[in-house]
Amino acid sequence: MKKMNSAYRLQIIKEVATRKRLVERGDPMACHISQLLEQRSQESPIVEKNFNGCHYDAQIGGWVSNLWDANK
Repeated sequence: MKKMNSAYRLQIIKEVATRKRLVERGDPMACHISQLLEQRSQESPIVEKNFNGCHYDAQIGGWVSNLWDANK
């Protein structure tokens, strides 16, 4: 397994310590904000449906030209 970057490792340790401190102190507003941030990071990103003459097709998982069927 590859070693973690020291800055990244320090950031992870800091986040875990902050969460633990929030839970121990029981500050309701801080816990609520923390939960909102976690939910937001777990949500799937919003995909723009139209972009520069193309649209996103979830069935194929990619962008398709709006002019694809124009000649038929």
